[in-house]
Amino acid sequence: MRTKEWRAGAATVGLGRNRRPGWMPWPFAWLVAGLLLGWVSVAGAAAGPAPPAAESRVALVIGNGAYAQEPLRNAVNDARAMAKTLRGMGFTVLLHENAKKATMEQAVLEYGRRLAAGGVGVFFYAGHGMQVRGRNYLVPTDAQIDEEAKTRVAAVDLDLLLEQIAEARNRVNLVVLDACRNNPFERKLRGRSQGLAAVDAARGTLIAYATAPGSVASDGGGRNGLYTEELLRALEQPGLKIEEVFKRVRVAVAERSNGTQTPWESSSLTGDLVINVTVNVHAAAGAPGPTAPTIPAAADRDALFWASIRDSRQGADFEAYLRQFPTGTFAELARQRLRALAVPGAGAGGAGFDGTWLTTIVCADLPNGVRGYRLQFQTEVRDGRVSGQHGEPGKNGSAALSGRIEADGTAALHVRGLTADPRFSGDYRPGTPYSYDVVEARFNERTGSGRRVAVRPCALSFERRGAGR
Repeated sequence: MRTKEWRAGAATVGLGRNRRPGWMPWPFAWLVAGLLLGWVSVAGAAAGPAPPAAESRVALVIGNGAYAQEPLRNAVNDARAMAKTLRGMGFTVLLHENAKKATMEQAVLEYGRRLAAGGVGVFFYAGHGMQVRGRNYLVPTDAQIDEEAKTRVAAVDLDLLLEQIAEARNRVNLVVLDACRNNPFERKLRGRSQGLAAVDAARGTLIAYATAPGSVASDGGGRNGLYTEELLRALEQPGLKIEEVFKRVRVAVAERSNGTQTPWESSSLTGDLVINVTVNVHAAAGAPGPTAPTIPAAADRDALFWASIRDSRQGADFEAYLRQFPTGTFAELARQRLRALAVPGAGAGGAGFDGTWLTTIVCADLPNGVRGYRLQFQTEVRDGRVSGQHGEPGKNGSAALSGRIEADGTAALHVRGLTADPRFSGDYRPGTPYSYDVVEARFNERTGSGRRVAVRPCALSFERRGAGR
């Protein structure tokens, strides 16, 4: 069974690498995202106070398909597609593919910590799901369930997620569950319950299921599952309230499945939740007509212009921005980009950061008793390319750092290695491969920093020890 989740206020909706941070100050990043795609808007007197102009948006997206029994062809594709959509809407996305139980649980806990900062949360899950005695479980790829009692220790209880949402008390949450495919362990369990059990949405929460509770959903014959495909299509439509989005999904899925699959929602939202906001100028005048986006104010045009060129490697683009907005919000950043592009080799990477850096990785203790650890090693940067090694490659306890630093100091870094002492790696046997992306990695002339968020929290720091030639 598959399930996908979104959170809004306390809303859960059954609906998959992150925006590279650092390219612009975060308030304006959210502003741009809201202007371009109008993800969430709470309107009307019933909605209460207007949301902050710039609020945190975080999404946890999990796609599990590589099961030993009943593998799912589209679950990972669904997660990736949803992650891409959410990033475009201004969300920081925590994406996990074919996750094991420990990974899923740590990801949920990390998600809860991020929700505590407030704002909007979205949880999306694509994969097998099951119910046992009225409780819903999300099935990790390493689950081995041959009797009912094992479900509680082998699968992830949906209540763990719902508790994190409740404790965070952020403004709005969506939970999207596309996890209602046939239970791969059904033949081994006495209850033979199909689908997910109904869950009441807490105040401010929308919970959406790919199909009605107790029913099963289709994995789809194309690249995406039937439910996710229609949901992604509905999210493209401007000016729809969230209820209308899911109504369209429900109608389309029921029609395409000849009535065998009917999506279902449980909502306690107050006020109007609008996705992809536009203004109907004809309707505002009392006459029907096509929708048209509002004309953005000067500050909005500034942000929109910057959003269209921020990843450009052409100096002419930044010169054009400065001509139109010489004192604009991003004027100084545009000048920095121009200076960087003028440096030989800077346009292709961060050659200005070449040299030797002392790298330190500090990982925290985990609640289950797994101890934290500290690694320290030298990293070389050449023409912006990063290469560091702790221990002997291929040996237990080794770790390799790789990636690239861009001219503006932002970096895309990746760590891969092999576990060693179980005191620091928990249930993983020595020699188990691991890997993770470093998020929010940024460098200046002398120092750098980044974070690990997958599975366990870690902090990475960099200190320059010698400049490149």
